[in-house]
Formats: sequence, structure tokens, C-alpha cells
Amino acid sequence: MKIRASVLCAVAAIAAAAPAAAQAAKAAGTIESRLPGYLNNYLPFDPGSKVTVEKAPEKIPGFQSFKFKRTGKYAKLAAERTVHISDDGKWFFDGDAMTNPAPVASRGGVLDLSWLEAKVSNLYRTRSRAIPTPEHDAAGYKSVAMAIESGYGAVRIPGYVSADGSLYLGGVLWDFQMDPREERRRRIDLSTPRYQSNRDGALTIVEYADMECGYCKYRGLQMDTLLEANAKTLSYKRYYKFFPLWFNHVWAMKAASAADCLFRLVGAKAMFPFKKHVYAQQATMTVSLIDDLALTEAEAAGIPRPDFLACYLREESLSTVRKDIEEGQRLGVKSTPTYFIDGTEITWIEDTVMEDFLRIKDPALKTIDYGPKPQ
Repeated sequence: MKIRASVLCAVAAIAAAAPAAAQAAKAAGTIESRLPGYLNNYLPFDPGSKVTVEKAPEKIPGFQSFKFKRTGKYAKLAAERTVHISDDGKWFFDGDAMTNPAPVASRGGVLDLSWLEAKVSNLYRTRSRAIPTPEHDAAGYKSVAMAIESGYGAVRIPGYVSADGSLYLGGVLWDFQMDPREERRRRIDLSTPRYQSNRDGALTIVEYADMECGYCKYRGLQMDTLLEANAKTLSYKRYYKFFPLWFNHVWAMKAASAADCLFRLVGAKAMFPFKKHVYAQQATMTVSLIDDLALTEAEAAGIPRPDFLACYLREESLSTVRKDIEEGQRLGVKSTPTYFIDGTEITWIEDTVMEDFLRIKDPALKTIDYGPKPQ
């Protein structure tokens, strides 16, 4: 009996596709089984955290989508949303997607990103510019930094654009093969010794905060009290990172620049008291009063006025502040204050969640009186 060539080709194609399909199915199963453990380390700390995942109908080209639900000790830290893993199982994405309804073909290999610039400019109500950063291309997407004008220089926010320019992924891609706590440690720059306590401290606490933020004041002062109450037993270094919310806080960038200059010219012994003095006057602080306070603090620290003014609100200082903001963006910081302790994110939305984590390191940790929450 003769078998037509077309039938043979079809059979061969099916046979070749079967192993590939099986491999893809196996990869999907591996991703789904690994995802709960990954999310437990990626999400903000919550004692007794339990994560369940299921396939989700959402589709981003090149990615598989999963809906997860996380519960734990604190109801406010419960989470339920959709995340995405690249088809090859290498990349994790937990950001937002923005669609271009009318993509324009690239010319000479350069994508037309004017649509993205217009959308982001409208979102932040200021100028923005899309800057290709090809060194960070991943998962078949082009890396693009959105340079958004803050009034104190452009702040770059990371993202990715599909090869045809039809889709923008706002956020960062995480290495799904790595423990996210370790990846955070790699992304946080600790080369500037802007910290309190012992340089040989066992715990590395990194705080991203805004001096105009009322909740930063509330938790920041409580952190002072908690660490002081346990200073004899808890070994730590507490780094401070500038994360001023420049798009709706009018003097936060000024406060950050002043703090940076005090640190540059004198050190932590001048910067951290300044932060406390800003918090003490936060309720009545204005754009002009922050200038006055900065100059007063500089004088008290023995800094000649010309030296301080040569730093305050100058590009070298502002670029340091923007660098911290951009670092926070790459870590997924969405609100202030956000803490990372040895790579674990702490969202201090409940009074005792910080104690819960620190007690893992020091079982004898003393508690403190947290007082009423700010209105």
C-alpha cells in the first residue's frame, strides 16, 4: 500500500511536536509548583504565610499568567493578584501592562515610543522621555527607562517594550531562578555608609522613606525606639535611602538634598539628627522653611554657609537622591516607608509585624508601646 508524501510529512510533524509540547507542559508544571515558594520569599513578610496559585486567563506574549492568593497572620498583608512567568521559566513579572492601540513599525530598528511618552507624561503630569537601555533586554522584550521630569532632574523608571512596540510592561523582571531575597541584596547599593549603629552589625536594615511622609515619621520614630530598646542584644546596621514622593510632596526633594549634603560634609552624626528635626516640624513645614532648617542645621554642624550652598540642590546632590529613588523602583518600592532586612521586604502596616521578623533573629526581643496611629 502506498502512503502519500503529504501524510508522511504530517505524521513526522506530529511526532516532532509531541516532545516539544510535552516539554512545554512539564515546564509549566514546574513553574506552577515552584511559584508558591518563590512568592513566599518575594512578598512582604507575614508570619504563617500560605500561598496558593492557579493558572490565570490573562495573557502577556511570551509569558504564562498565574493568579495567587496569600494569607497569613495579618489580614492587611493578605494579597491576591495575577503575576507572570516567562515561557522559558527564567523571568518573573509583577508589574502593570500598557497597550499601544496603534503601533507604528520601527524605522531602522528604532521603535516609535511617542505613544508611551504621551501616556506616561499624562499620568505624571510632567514631561517624560523613553530611553532604550539594551543592556537590560530580557524575555524577548526591549528594556526602556522612562525618564520623568521631577523638577529636580529626570527620574528613570524601569520597564520593557515588546519587539513590535505594541505593549509596555511597567516594572522590572526578576530572575525566577534566584531567591528574590538574594536578588534584592544584589540590587541594593550599600557602598555609601549612610547608616546607624555598628558597621559590623549582623542584620542589614535598609529603609526607603520620605521626610514629608507622615507615615514615614510614625514608623521611623518607632523604629528608633524599637532598636534602642534592644540595642544590647540586636546586632544591626540601619541604612537610610531617599525615596521622596516628588510627584505630590512639595518639599521632600529639598529635605533629601539637605540630608545628603549634611552627610557628605559632616557625616551621619549631622544627617540623622536633621531627619528627626524635620519630623518634629513636619506638620508645619513649608518649601521655604525647609531651606531655613537646612541652613540652621548646617551652621550647627560647623559647615560654612558657602560650602553647604555649593552642595544643596546642586546636581551632585540631586543625582544621589534620584539614584536612591531609581534603586527603590528597581526593587518594586510602591509606598513609604518600605524596609528590607537582609533582602526580606517588611511592609510595616501592622504594629507588630516588624517585631515578628526581628524576633526570628533575637527571640528575646523587647516590645514597645506603639501609640495611636496618625490620622
